Amino acid sequence: MNEQPACHLCGSDEFLDMRQRRNVRCAQCGSLERTRLLHLYLEKIGVDETTRVLHFAPERGLYNYFKGKLNPANYTPVDFMPSDFTHAPECGFIDLCDLDERETDRFDVILHSHVLEHSPCNIAYTLFHLDRMLAPGGHHFCVIPFMPGKWEEDFHDLTPDVRLSRFGQGDHMRRFGREDLNSHLGKLMKMPEGYDARDDFPEAVLRQHNVPEKEWAGFTGTTVLTFRKGDFLLKSN
Repeated sequence: MNEQPACHLCGSDEFLDMRQRRNVRCAQCGSLERTRLLHLYLEKIGVDETTRVLHFAPERGLYNYFKGKLNPANYTPVDFMPSDFTHAPECGFIDLCDLDERETDRFDVILHSHVLEHSPCNIAYTLFHLDRMLAPGGHHFCVIPFMPGKWEEDFHDLTPDVRLSRFGQGDHMRRFGREDLNSHLGKLMKMPEGYDARDDFPEAVLRQHNVPEKEWAGFTGTTVLTFRKGDFLLKSN
């Protein structure tokens, strides 16, 4: 099978460079390799018009996908800066550090990609409430920019240059290190021992969606973690 790699969110087969990553950004909808991998997982679980979705920082490609699939009443795109998402005029405000009043068992799918590193509060708080908001049987898809080294976090007023040096980007609050994964995220969520997208999709499908081979295995910035209701580990008796 030699199908030309394409963005299956919009159909384009033209890709642009994204910083040091070559030919990964869709020239039409802006999807990245992690966006297209998320789309594969959404197709795998079978999203339909009845699926209730909470979508953080709604990427254009996935936003259009959900708009074409879901009953509008079931789709909730949100962000801390909703005005940044001009393609999603109904995008609502949400603060990952203020989720106490959000409904329990509300959503069948919760997804966020490169979001958790931005929240200036204890990550256990956020993950607890996302687990609470997920409906029984639901799927919580999470993409995190895993980096070399160890976990580090700092809520002080640091300059963007310092944050870039320590956390990889000027507005990041933490670094999810691969060396001690079981000592930070692994203490909060039921983490897989490893990750390989080929366990879920054939190599040919990953190539067709233009997911680079180096992103298929291990914990990277493209890895799609799938949590289910109850996968948050810190619970009182």
